[in-house]
Amino acid sequence: MRQDAGDGYGAKGAAGVLRLRVGVLGPVTVWRDGREVTAGQPRQLAVLGVLASRANRVVSRGELVDAVWGDQPPATVESGIYTYVAGLRRVLEPDRPRPNPDRTRRVPGRVLVSSGGGYLLRLDPGGFDSERFEDCLTRARGLRASGDPCGAVRVVDEALALWRGQAFAGVPGPFAEAERQRLAELRTSAVEERADLMLLQGQSAAVVPELTALVAEYPLRERARGLLMIALYRCGRQADALGVFRDARERLAEDLGIDPGVELSRVHQQLLAMDPALDRPRPAPGREPATLLLPPGPGEQPREQGSPLSSPSPAQLPPETAGFVGRMSELGRLDALLPGVRAGWNDAPAVPPIALITGTAGVGKTTLAIRFARQTGSLFPDGQLYVNLRGFDPVSEPVAPGTALEWFFDALGVPACEVPAALEAQSALLRTLLDGKRMLLLLDNARDAGQVRPLLPGSPGCMVLVTSRSQLTGLVVEGATPVPVDVLDRREAADLVARRLGAERAAAESAAVDALVEHSAGLPLALSVTCARAVTRPAMRLADLAAELADARGRLDALQTGEASTDLRAVFSWSADKLSEPAALVFRLIGLHAGPDIAAPAVASLAALPLPGARTALAELTRASLLTQDAAGRFGCHDLLRAYAAELAMAALSDAERDLARRRLLDHYLHTAHAATARLYPARRLVPLSAPAAGVLAEEFAGPGAYEAALSWFAAEHRVLRNAIELAADRHCDEHCWKLAWCWAPVLYRRGRMLEAIAGQRTAVLAAGRLGDRDALASVHSELGNVSGRLGDFQASDEHLRQALELFTELGDRAAVGEVRNGLAVLLTQQDRYDEALEHAAEGLRVRRSLADPAAIAYSENGVGWILAHLGQPDAALWYCHRALGMHREAGSRTGVADTLDSIAYAYGELEDYPQAIAHYEEAVAMYRILGDLHSEAGSLLRLGDIRLASGDLAAARSAWEQALALLDQVPGADTSEARQRLTADARLANEISRSEAVL
Repeated sequence: MRQDAGDGYGAKGAAGVLRLRVGVLGPVTVWRDGREVTAGQPRQLAVLGVLASRANRVVSRGELVDAVWGDQPPATVESGIYTYVAGLRRVLEPDRPRPNPDRTRRVPGRVLVSSGGGYLLRLDPGGFDSERFEDCLTRARGLRASGDPCGAVRVVDEALALWRGQAFAGVPGPFAEAERQRLAELRTSAVEERADLMLLQGQSAAVVPELTALVAEYPLRERARGLLMIALYRCGRQADALGVFRDARERLAEDLGIDPGVELSRVHQQLLAMDPALDRPRPAPGREPATLLLPPGPGEQPREQGSPLSSPSPAQLPPETAGFVGRMSELGRLDALLPGVRAGWNDAPAVPPIALITGTAGVGKTTLAIRFARQTGSLFPDGQLYVNLRGFDPVSEPVAPGTALEWFFDALGVPACEVPAALEAQSALLRTLLDGKRMLLLLDNARDAGQVRPLLPGSPGCMVLVTSRSQLTGLVVEGATPVPVDVLDRREAADLVARRLGAERAAAESAAVDALVEHSAGLPLALSVTCARAVTRPAMRLADLAAELADARGRLDALQTGEASTDLRAVFSWSADKLSEPAALVFRLIGLHAGPDIAAPAVASLAALPLPGARTALAELTRASLLTQDAAGRFGCHDLLRAYAAELAMAALSDAERDLARRRLLDHYLHTAHAATARLYPARRLVPLSAPAAGVLAEEFAGPGAYEAALSWFAAEHRVLRNAIELAADRHCDEHCWKLAWCWAPVLYRRGRMLEAIAGQRTAVLAAGRLGDRDALASVHSELGNVSGRLGDFQASDEHLRQALELFTELGDRAAVGEVRNGLAVLLTQQDRYDEALEHAAEGLRVRRSLADPAAIAYSENGVGWILAHLGQPDAALWYCHRALGMHREAGSRTGVADTLDSIAYAYGELEDYPQAIAHYEEAVAMYRILGDLHSEAGSLLRLGDIRLASGDLAAARSAWEQALALLDQVPGADTSEARQRLTADARLANEISRSEAVL
């Protein structure tokens, strides 16, 4: 690419085409001079996405690490950042001069610039599609406000045309995930806004199809449903419009356990009354409502700002709890709601900010709310109102909204005789009193959204803090900002203990403090109770207190206080006692689960419930904050809640019922793992399974996306499977134990988790021994041989594989004999004993051909080809490997395809056909990357670097080796010596070239 003097990479060319554009509204993509170019692997794309989103600003390396890797970066993250930035520079600046061979002088980038410990990506206006999208939405709002809905529709169409699929598609990391969700919400809102604008222009029939599709995709979006109801009504389809509302009511009740919101209900009432207001498509220019779902309600006319309250400013906030620590993230999220309030009346938001602070019992929701309220008290000079709504009180009923309003009116100096009788009128009076005021309302311990809504002000200068164990999804739908509160991390929890007990005492028994933190599960209430016991007994050693808490069954006894408000059993029971029977059953049974989290299908099997019933119960438990749900849709709880659930299970269920529930759970994981393994590894011999217990809902993997679903299942259940194997061993469910370890083994190999694999097989071999099952013993010895070889213990590997071969031969299991022969061949190739390896590989191929299993034959064909290539017979190797590739593709074995592509590339390299070798290595690398097989990807990159070097491209060789090293650094226990030796040799070679050029 030629660069004119003074013309930046982001500038437009002669034809007006931006020379560099970055797109994230779909797969992350780069266009250079109007042409799309490949921008690299997923994490490199993640780095690009962060830099583009903050274009023309310096992004520190620390910010990049947090955005791309989150809380668990690899040890070599710094070298990874350098590698990805270097890769991006090759994409973004292909004509950038290369550095001198001696690497002593770097050529600075012009597009991707190093600056102040970070990087800056230069993009011209219009060079980033996400920014253009949001600019269009801003322009559309301006056009609408100026009375030009037609122009606003054109600009929204321009914004939506920028989308090419899911934002940041396939890009990993917390930043990409957050942006994916944020941009998806903006896009959906833009579609709703377009429909609203078209309704303003009287185009009702035109928006019905797209609104129908939008409601089908997002059935819980009430604004879309309201717009569709209005559009259908204007088309003369009142019955259909009412049907949309009925469906909304059923969906919201079933999925979330809530009723439709105020706005949607108001449209419903207007439809029933055939309100003439619904027939008016266009308000006066410049005075359109923000949405057609918000017609004004009675008694909501604003008063003149600044009218005085009839009494001194109330200051009702409770005192702060001693020992507040941490919560910086949560305080930051709350503070982010304040810019409009801080700026004053002119720039205040259109509606008062509402923060919904949610979390489980004892997690510190009220403490956080009071801390924030007291920190920001000066921003609300008209006072603070507080009410404990007692939504989960063990002895009292929840406070009725009318009662809470009466207390507020007392605080505001309103005579009782002036308070209207109807709740709606009382709520309107509160809005009237607070209009134009700057007040903070803390609504503590709310039970549901219906208890909160009548207490909300309308003044934009006010702010509302709501705390609840329930998620109050209805309020979130209506605009409240959720602020979930989790348990304290270890550092924060230790801080709390030190503040309550004194730094000296905590430092003197630091190990005991660590144990107290662990046994209290980071729960602030549990830590406070523990510290209170230590304070009242100053002579007691903290180590003795920690020992009391060490036994999980006795932790709740050790944390008893005698007071209902601080006794953990009592606190938990306030939530548990209000559960429906199915939700209560699920909660008890989760106490039997090995943890740390669980998916809905596993819950269905555990409780013998239909999947919809399990999801309904989980939703109820989540709303009650007895469980938490993560972004992946998995459910969990802290250890003390799990201990409480286990106590309930012991009290309410018989031994037989508990044993049957555990059997269903293990059946679920075993049968699902068996199905996933069969889908991922079609050549793998399947062990037979007994029929599952009644009520087990094992997951299936069939149809489009089944391969990805199977991989995702193993990834999501990783920690659960490890615990399930231990649970099976502890309960002497030995068949479940060894077969579950067997199903899981190949996934662990591909993920480079050899230590976990061998630990699982060692547990499995004990289970097989207790069974006295020779087939089980043979299978486990075979897997122990495979994993021992991968760990470099060749003697142990040989012993286990030969035991397996002997047992399978005696049992007459020829398919297993072929599999073990293949394993022996792999072991021998790891030791460069290729002549011996060929004997086993050829015998294994002969056995497998006699069984006519194409998927298994393909693995042996490739094994023979790989060995022949190393014995100096690359032409013969290609014959075998090409046959294997076809069979693997026909069988749908992606791992087999990737392995065989690598073998073919190696054989072409031996023939010095470098273009073919490079092409096949690159294809293998791409396939391994999709599979998440870091170790094999690194191996292909190492060999690709060798071929690049042989073809004379030293820079490309070094790049491949650097990528391989970065991958191996992420694999526990991986041998990085070969990659480091290549890079060291490359540096020496570069120096020699530099010296030679200097002499010339």
